[in-house]
Amino acid sequence: MLKRSIAFALLAAAGHAYSADIQVTTTIDEDVDNTVCSLREAVELLNKRNSSNSTDVDSVKEGYHGCGSKDITSNIILERDKEYILNKKILITAPLTITTAGNDSPFEENDQPGAHNATIKMVGTERLFQIDDGSTEKASFSVYLNNLNLLGAGSKSNVTIGGLILNHEGLIIQNSRLTDGYANEGGVIYNQGLLTQTDQTAGSVRIVNSLIQNNKANQGGVIYSEQPLYFITQSVVRDNEVGLASGSLFYSQSKFNDESTGQYLSRRAIGLSNSTIFHNKVGFIANIYDGMFVNNITMIKNDKGLFLDAPQGNAAISNSVLVGNTINCQANATDKTIIQSNLVTTECDRNASSKLPNILYPANEKLIAGTTDEGVCDVTSKDGLFCPFSTPKDSFLGFFKPRLLESYKTLADSLIINKGRLYSDGSSTGLARCETFDQRGKRRSGYDELCDLGAIEYILNNEIAPVGQDIRYGQVATFSILGSLSEADLVTPTTCKRLFGERADGKEWQPGCLKVIQNKDTPVSKGSLTLDQNGNVIYTPNGNWHGADIFSIQVVTSVTRFNEGVDFQYISIPTTISQAPLSGIEDKSVSAGGGGSVGSGVLFGLLGLIALRRFKS
Repeated sequence: MLKRSIAFALLAAAGHAYSADIQVTTTIDEDVDNTVCSLREAVELLNKRNSSNSTDVDSVKEGYHGCGSKDITSNIILERDKEYILNKKILITAPLTITTAGNDSPFEENDQPGAHNATIKMVGTERLFQIDDGSTEKASFSVYLNNLNLLGAGSKSNVTIGGLILNHEGLIIQNSRLTDGYANEGGVIYNQGLLTQTDQTAGSVRIVNSLIQNNKANQGGVIYSEQPLYFITQSVVRDNEVGLASGSLFYSQSKFNDESTGQYLSRRAIGLSNSTIFHNKVGFIANIYDGMFVNNITMIKNDKGLFLDAPQGNAAISNSVLVGNTINCQANATDKTIIQSNLVTTECDRNASSKLPNILYPANEKLIAGTTDEGVCDVTSKDGLFCPFSTPKDSFLGFFKPRLLESYKTLADSLIINKGRLYSDGSSTGLARCETFDQRGKRRSGYDELCDLGAIEYILNNEIAPVGQDIRYGQVATFSILGSLSEADLVTPTTCKRLFGERADGKEWQPGCLKVIQNKDTPVSKGSLTLDQNGNVIYTPNGNWHGADIFSIQVVTSVTRFNEGVDFQYISIPTTISQAPLSGIEDKSVSAGGGGSVGSGVLFGLLGLIALRRFKS
């Protein structure tokens, strides 16, 4: 009874956290005086509350059309996994946040961003939102859209500018999907305003950890901005289209016409970073003006890359992969964009310093392993700098994972790994410093001069999660060790033979040069084990014994093979297989992914992995 009381208390506390927020209680698009609250009514409540018209303010002191009360916040909460339809656009004239409700249960793990987004869908032919208070005298206000799926009218749209959003304020979008935006200018967003006009406020757009897909416009397939006042980071931009061959997905109409554009580079406020950009059609990805930067992006398999137009030399492109596009770079005759410390072809090799040269992509080097751009990675493939694009089960954003090819004799042979600012003396971070985190939010190297090129850092942890499984008589254990390998792959049997020669027992090598070492508590093996190239393990017990078989799975990975000495080439993964008689009761502790009776939360130190990750040679 005590546990139940505590549970209800926690749930009540969680609910109370939302008590002052505006709860949208219907998915229907309406603005009528009843007891339910629509999204349109919730926004209108905040518009009126922040109005300069005292009559509007007085009219919503106790709420508006079923929404809110006198103590409301500016947060509008939508229900998880619900679809909210709009028949026409919603005008936003006041600062607010629209977000999907979090998981209120204190007994469940937090959801990954994007897992249960509410959807806002246009069923009419207009854009979703127009964000503008109509004033050129007031400072811009902020609108925050978080954990949402914004679905436009698609090809039935009759919008001229801003397929999803027309923005003239400070717009931030995070953990969201932006799809089916269609317009003549600005498939997703049309961003209004010029910084250089004192009688006009300038809108700005920041998009973080979001998927931008299937949008189209003749110009600005994703964003049309009257000045380059946008920043896209930790996002995926794919399958969008520009109607004009000379156009861009991220199009800036006007350059900054002052002499301070260099400050934008130091603030890193405008441009693209830590993002994957692929399979976009017809036009360029972005037109690059003075004051903009591009850093740690993977831009591959697009019709066109970047159009360069920065005559002041105050634009920088660094630490990125800019290859595999039909056209990778095209420059205006007066352009002086600094492009350095990237993987490029000759048309992008421009204005690099001697300390930060670009790496030229060999014409015969295969870009993606296997035969497709998306799907499961063939880890046995002998070539291909990246695995095909894939999306992990715990994420809504996919990526191209860098590979360490078995043909490499040292890590220095890679065209991507450790190549970020490799030739810098480290005395100044300069314009080419690495991003602190990668697209997934994982921390990059502690050394600015030694990150990996592109959106994804090849992460190597010094911790290994144990694996195992609980089984009953007559069963076999099946689980994976990939989660214990960080981001490395198992070496192939062919590489094992090259490293160590033939096995002493005359048998063929298994992937990873597999060795099984028994624990002192169970010195005699109680079963047999096989391992495939993708890290899947099958353990078959020797009969119906009751108890545990405790041992270590030792393997060589695509990274540890570069270490000197056999003892340092193997990593050791603690493994426990527990077997018991059939009880007729389902065993909830069985886990195919690992842990078993050991517990998946326990982490063991990595055996034999020396400080290889960021050596400076």
